[in-house]
Amino acid sequence: MNYMHQIAKPILDGATDVVVPTRNDELFRETYPIEQYHSESFGNLHFDLSAKQFKGFQSEGAKKLDWLFGPFAFKASLASSWLDYEGTSWDAQIIPYVRGVRKLNWRITSVNVNFRHPKEMKEQEEGYPAWTKKRLKQLNLLFDLLGDEELSP
Repeated sequence: MNYMHQIAKPILDGATDVVVPTRNDELFRETYPIEQYHSESFGNLHFDLSAKQFKGFQSEGAKKLDWLFGPFAFKASLASSWLDYEGTSWDAQIIPYVRGVRKLNWRITSVNVNFRHPKEMKEQEEGYPAWTKKRLKQLNLLFDLLGDEELSP
């Protein structure tokens, strides 16, 4: 909630339809479990590379999205795209805005935030195979649904 105004501002100013915040890389690396930092950095790079072929992802603010960061914001008038989407996992957050950008000419941008992941979460997850398995499952699901379907030509 610390960044609510910063995230909402481009929408309220009429400059964009969807905002995907981007974590400060230094804080991301320092405060997240190292396995999560690497898996999400790799996933973000892959999705940026896949998305760059589409006009809506070529603007300066959309070239480098933090696809795997949880929070995002959108115009209230677009809510039905998420409510109508039948996905049940990480895809339910991302695919509606990808479809909106690709098919409905939504404008998407990113804002940088200095988010710090809670120390307790890092301590609970770092170094435990169950969490690395979860991260791999997340990437595999999203590579299949997003990379192979939604972001393919």
